[in-house]
Amino acid sequence: MEPGYASIGYVNFLFGIYCATWAKSSGRSAWGWFFLGFFFAPITGIFLASMHAGDVRAGQPDKA
Repeated sequence: MEPGYASIGYVNFLFGIYCATWAKSSGRSAWGWFFLGFFFAPITGIFLASMHAGDVRAGQPDKA
């Protein structure tokens, strides 16, 4: 097996954890965002950041 696949899997796993933590702090489903972040890392990150920006513009503070 190529050593690069393990690195990509590890980075995607960590990104999934990051998305879950961020989603949980804003009142969203942590498990759902973990799996989305794990399988679709760059797209999910951009989408979650845009959702967070919309929350900030609407005046909704983080729930953390």
